[in-house]
Amino acid sequence: MVTVYIPTPFRRATAQRDRVESTAADVGAVLDDLERTYGGLKGLVRNEQGQVHAHVAIYVNGEAIDSLSGLATRLKDGDEIAIIPALAGGRPVILTPEERDAIRSQATEEYPNESCGVILTRGSERRLLRCRNAQNELHARDPQRYPRDARTAYYIDPKDLLRIGDLEREGFAVAVIYHSHVDAGAYFSETDRRQALVGGEPTYPAAVYVVTAVVAGQVDAMAAFRWNGVDFGRVEIPVESETKDE
Repeated sequence: MVTVYIPTPFRRATAQRDRVESTAADVGAVLDDLERTYGGLKGLVRNEQGQVHAHVAIYVNGEAIDSLSGLATRLKDGDEIAIIPALAGGRPVILTPEERDAIRSQATEEYPNESCGVILTRGSERRLLRCRNAQNELHARDPQRYPRDARTAYYIDPKDLLRIGDLEREGFAVAVIYHSHVDAGAYFSETDRRQALVGGEPTYPAAVYVVTAVVAGQVDAMAAFRWNGVDFGRVEIPVESETKDE
């Protein structure tokens, strides 16, 4: 028997269950089992060809299946599987001045690559997780599947995704997903929109996506976007009076 961790965005398909069990012998068979039992999962984790979506990572005992045997990774009794949607982006976002400054600083430090991270909340408690952009490694390993490098795309490092999953299990929720645009505006691009949706539904419907534009190494603007039921619309950032062009 293996245990499968279901991330918050996918729990609508499992009647809000955060863990399910399976007796399947490998990862692919576990997904087959889950899709039979919870029809709503079909299309969320894999595409029609049975391949895991590029924006979804699967781990066995904390190790990515990409570094094991993929969907053919064999399982043994007691193994733990975690399905983690990659973060690419409720209520209006509230950034503290410290969070705003940290996001801006990270964006300029990591220029000319895109920066990325999240803010998680639990009640009044807030955690800003500065994440590593692993897009260059993905592009180098498989340029056909990941045609962009870190200058024009971001992919939160799997180790950071696991940290986010751990915090979610402790009761935290993803409130803000942020990244930067390099020598471009602070807008929600088609790529941002595509990566924020799974099966036409927002991966994190309550989260606000913050985009920081860095031009010639300097922050030029910040903007925030949230799901409005139809699309990701722009919302005000309460600290905007302290920053340029937000």
